[in-house]
Amino acid sequence: MLKNRDKINIYEIEDHFINKYNYKPEVIVQSPGRINIMGEHTDYNEGYVLPAAIDHYMFIAVSKNQCDVVNIYSIDYDESYSLNLKEAVKRGDVSWANLIIGVVKSLLSKIGGIDLAFGGNIPEGAGVSSSAALCCGIAYALSELFNLKLEKWEMVKIAQKSEHEFALVQCGIMDQFACLFGITNHVLLLDCKTLTFQASEIDITGYKFILVNSNVKHNLKDSEYNSRKSESAKALEILKQSNLKVKSYQDVSLSMLDNMRSEMPDMVWKRAYHIVSDNKRVHQITDELKSRNYEKAGELLNEGHFSEKNFYEITCEETDFIVNELNRSKTVLGARQVGGGFGGCVLALVKDVNVNEVIDKAAINYKKVFSLTLDHIPVNISQGCHRIF
Repeated sequence: MLKNRDKINIYEIEDHFINKYNYKPEVIVQSPGRINIMGEHTDYNEGYVLPAAIDHYMFIAVSKNQCDVVNIYSIDYDESYSLNLKEAVKRGDVSWANLIIGVVKSLLSKIGGIDLAFGGNIPEGAGVSSSAALCCGIAYALSELFNLKLEKWEMVKIAQKSEHEFALVQCGIMDQFACLFGITNHVLLLDCKTLTFQASEIDITGYKFILVNSNVKHNLKDSEYNSRKSESAKALEILKQSNLKVKSYQDVSLSMLDNMRSEMPDMVWKRAYHIVSDNKRVHQITDELKSRNYEKAGELLNEGHFSEKNFYEITCEETDFIVNELNRSKTVLGARQVGGGFGGCVLALVKDVNVNEVIDKAAINYKKVFSLTLDHIPVNISQGCHRIF
């Protein structure tokens, strides 16, 4: 969504605000991106996911301006946008501004005019939810500025609504949840049906999560996403008809699926198998990370990728290649493609030694085969959205 994020950090946001508006901001908020360790395409199937906030952030600086205008400055784009609160608040033709406008509209009756500047260091195109970080950060900053005392779940839903109605992205709730509920050194096991969660402390000293960016996005992502959603819904409907106790995928076991294989079209059965097995892996990898059994956690990442490739069929030649290349090294415990699919990033769990050598070697081979560069981003599990000034 945004450019040049590596140029903005926590120490510079106030200076950018002052340079733009000639006075100091009243509130500064730090809002993180996220990784999803396990649970791919399980969210819209009312399953389980295991996200965590990470140490790459969007920074939002804001003050009341005592008038009826919202002034927004994107540091990354070096662009400005203004909105008159006395006029109808609606989508504009500036994509980055729409995310903010959506949040402003949800809070319109509770806020006044503001001056706002934002920027960050969330890596571009890495699939770590910069848009959720921005929407959540804006909601949090406005709550602080106008003393709205919004609950976290209120802000989650405001941020998600902004993405749905103003960015026109029909996202699930995981990204906003991880951004606002994140806890340093904790993974969050979220039940996407009940919206209840468990936070589990993990200590991965001596190990790291890294994101390896394939730098490829295939055009079939949107159409195939819709197909997968339809196919998984069809599978669940068949399962419900055969067993009245089945209300959601959480009620389906792998043995139940095995017994139903002859009753379902093969493609539909495969979609269900991925969802049920990935739900199980979410719980398994949570336990293994808590127990510091990193070798097993790595195996589960590999299993997750195998399932994405062979059952949900959302990987691509490039990400399959990256996972295979990384797993050639003993430094890498496991890896899987993350995100919607057909490109994007691979998440890997690695020993915190010689990581650059492993990535460099994979990058050389990747360049030879696909003529593409390979970027990697070390990530640490961090605190969720919060006020820093």
